Amino acid sequence: MTDAHTPENSRPGGDPAALLLDLNFVPDWARQPPSADPYRDHSGGDTRDDRGRSAGRRDRGGAPRPRQGDRRAAKDPYGRDRNRTRKPTADQSGRRPGADRRPDRSRSPGPRPDTRRHQREAPQRLPIQVSFIPDQEKLATMAADLRAAQHAFPLPELAHLFLNRPQWHAVRFEAHRKRGGAYALSFYQSRLTGLVYYDVEQARRDVLARGVEHYFECETVQKEPPAGQFVCVARCGLSGEWLGPPNHHDYTAAVQHLHQARFGHLSLDDYRRHIETVRDPEAIEAWKEAQRTVTVYRLRPERAAGDAAAEPCTEKEARAYIEQHVLPTDLKRVHKAVLPGPLSREIREPALLALLRAAWAREQRYPATLVRALRGAFKRMKLHVFQTANHSLFVTAVAPHPVDPGGVIPVIREILEWLRAHPGGTRAELIAELRPAAGDDPAKLAELLQPLTWLVEKGHVIEFHNGTLAVPQ
Repeated sequence: MTDAHTPENSRPGGDPAALLLDLNFVPDWARQPPSADPYRDHSGGDTRDDRGRSAGRRDRGGAPRPRQGDRRAAKDPYGRDRNRTRKPTADQSGRRPGADRRPDRSRSPGPRPDTRRHQREAPQRLPIQVSFIPDQEKLATMAADLRAAQHAFPLPELAHLFLNRPQWHAVRFEAHRKRGGAYALSFYQSRLTGLVYYDVEQARRDVLARGVEHYFECETVQKEPPAGQFVCVARCGLSGEWLGPPNHHDYTAAVQHLHQARFGHLSLDDYRRHIETVRDPEAIEAWKEAQRTVTVYRLRPERAAGDAAAEPCTEKEARAYIEQHVLPTDLKRVHKAVLPGPLSREIREPALLALLRAAWAREQRYPATLVRALRGAFKRMKLHVFQTANHSLFVTAVAPHPVDPGGVIPVIREILEWLRAHPGGTRAELIAELRPAAGDDPAKLAELLQPLTWLVEKGHVIEFHNGTLAVPQ
């Protein structure tokens, strides 16, 4: 437990910037003047300890106070609008905006038709737990920085550093367990992409599309335009792409290909209702001109055997190759999977994406899973996690170790007694009160700062990331 006071950015007086910037040895990712919040660029919402109590307003423990007016980005990394569900706040009279409006009785009771459709299409809630874990390489780098700094840093803020950087964390999906230990369900993971899926049909479509890109190289060639008499040409009403005349031999294949590639969520009959027929000679000529450019596919050299890489094929043949050689063994049933942070941003399946968004929003409020992971990892790395009087968690490379002021030399006793009377004081304030005549004299400053440095190195005094000092109890 520590007795730290208000951070130095909230107290007037003194000119500590020049002195403390030289003395405040912190890693590059946290290097800021003590008068500034070193984490102001990392939004994290209100922080809470492991027992759910708010630790956002901290007037002890050396941690910064919450930032006023700081709003998060409009969307999270998974595309969710953070402000979409935000409710209007009440005014000074206690009434919410629009409370005096009369209800529109011209509408029939119950939800609107589009609302009912949205409710029917809402993704189901899967019994899968989503959590975030720190990247081991970044974790080792941060531990080395903490050892070099010998300062105490707030653990939730370090967790937000991992959360807000995709390369710094991984995402773990694990199915819930039933009573008795059996998993509630299994899902699929692609060996080719590493992505996870719940719907096996959507997984097959995704692997098929990605497999063509992964196994084949594309090349554009020119050919003669189609010959024949055409009175109309069909066009996809959803994408605007030309499908060709209905009497052309490639028309059916073009419809099926575009449906499978981009509109697989619709049935083939529903998709056909969006096809338009255009009887415009210019449109027919535009389709003919588009048919002059053809994309051919070749197996990548590392995937082909012998001279097979030199043989071009159509996209249909490339997809057939993936269906025959890749799909049968690509998808595996799993109960848990770990995805790198950047790869997790590529998940598009609605059910899993809803879980991912909910977990991300929950961690933004308080990064509980990352705090638990970091707490255990730092302890294994021989770092020390301690809790202040207001239940704020901090990590440091120096174990807090109280000392009896009665058994030390006078200058150390003087420092300890002053810090007990002024918890949360800074080095500049300590010098200003105990050695007011020191000025810029290095010898007089060293008389006080050398014993203070020794106290910090031994853990008898805790120096926090923002330059405040406290005596452990």
